[in-house]
Amino acid sequence: MAKPLRLKISVPDWLVTLFWLLVLIAVWSSAVRFLKIPDYILPGPEQVLGLIFSKPVYFLTMTASTLKVIAVGFASGAAAAIPVAFALAKIQLLDRAFYPFVVFLQSMPQIAIVPVLVIWFGYGLTPTSILVGFSVFFPILVNAISGIRSIPDRLYFVTRTMGANALQTFRYIDWPTMLPYLMSGFRISLALATTTAVVGELVAANEGLGFAALEGVRYRDPVQVIAVVLITSVVGVSLNAVSQFVEKQVTRKYRDHG
Repeated sequence: MAKPLRLKISVPDWLVTLFWLLVLIAVWSSAVRFLKIPDYILPGPEQVLGLIFSKPVYFLTMTASTLKVIAVGFASGAAAAIPVAFALAKIQLLDRAFYPFVVFLQSMPQIAIVPVLVIWFGYGLTPTSILVGFSVFFPILVNAISGIRSIPDRLYFVTRTMGANALQTFRYIDWPTMLPYLMSGFRISLALATTTAVVGELVAANEGLGFAALEGVRYRDPVQVIAVVLITSVVGVSLNAVSQFVEKQVTRKYRDHG
């Protein structure tokens, strides 16, 4: 008996995301219209998109400011987390001494340290970037440590018997093994960085998407607040897509070249 013909269609991820975004907008618009929800509770997507396109320079400027905070904070947090993770994973004494302290710092509510950062550094890029760096530090640290500790001890024994030095061991053993874990940590951290940046801008900045949302609250403008939420979501989805693309390219490179 002949097998039924199955047609396989490959659809790009961005197209699937766009489709569901359009479905969400359609449901949102229909709900507002048919349920007669007042504008001051939930404005329709037409109003929100109309506001965004009527003030493109304003929203682009605010988005650029938030992206700058994310970039500086993420880079700072990652630059601090990777060497600390390597040290804690390699030196047991340091791990036992400092890892509980790291967990203690991560357990603190991050929003609670914003007033201290404002007192120390004032309003603007510095306190919000520090807050973002603080939020991404722990996920990257944990993933990097997990990657290094997943390496079997016998692999280190083989490299030592072959005469590999510490730099060669790091290049050919530690780094390639840690990289997939690290990329997963980056993706998680980017999502945290986006929300943390906007929350930090609510109280510690005079520009950015968080500040734009605060202006909407001050002027009792729900359209602007929802616009900020929508733009923040688009930024988060875009950063996640970029991180997935980079992860695939980097892991493929190390898999192909060993």
